Amino acid sequence: MTGDIEDVEMQGIIPRMVRTMFSRISSASEQIEFTVKISMVEIYMEKIRDLIDTSKNNLQVADVKGRGIWIQDVTETYVVNEDEVYQYMRQGNA
Repeated sequence: MTGDIEDVEMQGIIPRMVRTMFSRISSASEQIEFTVKISMVEIYMEKIRDLIDTSKNNLQVADVKGRGIWIQDVTETYVVNEDEVYQYMRQGNA
């Protein structure tokens, strides 16, 4: 899904989506404010592991009224550009 983050031609769908999203944000009206936050998890053998804070293992999925389905206690980090997202992706894939 990530492909080669460094090579635009070989990038997977996630880096391409990140690049497109930040491109659209930068070309949007200055009257619109955007907040972007990310989380990264690995699901393996029915266990969810936080890839930003790797000390968090076996996280639980919850259905919260007004928020929908989400992962309890997952680390959410604000990001301001695609390079910052890629840094977290590199960290999570290490």
